[in-house]
Amino acid sequence: MSFGAQNKAAWEQRAYNAKVEAQQEKYRAELIQYQNVVYQQDVDHGHKQLDYQESEFKRQDTLVTNARESIQRNLFAQYATLLQRAVEENMSTTFQTVQNDKSVVAARAKGQVTADARGVEGSSVEQLMNDISRERGDNETILQLNRSATARQLNLEALGLKASADQQLYNLPIQTFQPAGPINPPSPISPVQPAAPVAGPNRGAMMANVVGAVTTGMSNYATWSGQTMKQAFSFKG
Repeated sequence: MSFGAQNKAAWEQRAYNAKVEAQQEKYRAELIQYQNVVYQQDVDHGHKQLDYQESEFKRQDTLVTNARESIQRNLFAQYATLLQRAVEENMSTTFQTVQNDKSVVAARAKGQVTADARGVEGSSVEQLMNDISRERGDNETILQLNRSATARQLNLEALGLKASADQQLYNLPIQTFQPAGPINPPSPISPVQPAAPVAGPNRGAMMANVVGAVTTGMSNYATWSGQTMKQAFSFKG
C-alpha cells in the first residue's frame, strides 16, 4: 500500500510538472512572438521616420535654393539700379562740365568783344579773363566733389545691399533633425528550466522490507509455538 501510494504521488507530480513546463514553453513562445512583432513595428516606424526626414530635407533644400536664388536676383537688380544711377550721375557731371566750358568760352568771347568795342585794353581785360577762368575752375572743382561724393554714396549703398542680402541668407529657416536612436533587437528569452526529476518508490527497499517482514513473522510464529524455525516450517511427507 505504501509503495502504491508513493508511486501514485510520483506519477501525479510528474504529470503536474509536465503541465507546468508546457505552459511555460507556450508563454515563452508567445513572448518571443510578441517581441518580434514589436521589433518589426519599430523597424517599420524607423523606415517611415527616415523617409519623412529625407522628404523634408529635399523639400527644405528646394525652398532654401529658391530663396537664395531670389535673394541673389534681388541683389543683382539693386546693383543694376545703383550702376544706372552711377552712369546717370557721370553723364550729368560730364554734361555740366561741358556746359561750364561752353559758358566760360562764351563769357570770355563776350568779354573780349565788349572790351574791343569799348576800346578797353590792358590789365582790366586780363583781370576779367582771369576771373572767368577762376570761375570755371571753381565750377569744375564743385562738379568733381559732387562726383566723388556721389560715388562714395553709391559704394556705401552697395555695401549695405550686400550686407542686407547676407543677413537674409543667414536668416533662412533651416530645420535640423535629431538623429534617431538605434532600434533595440528583442532580448533573448531564457529557456524553460526543466522540473527536478521526481523519485518513485524504491523497489529494492520494498522487497527488502517484505522479506524482512516475512522473516520476522516466521520468527515470531516459531517463538510463540515453542519451536525452532526449522521445526515450525519443515514439511513432512
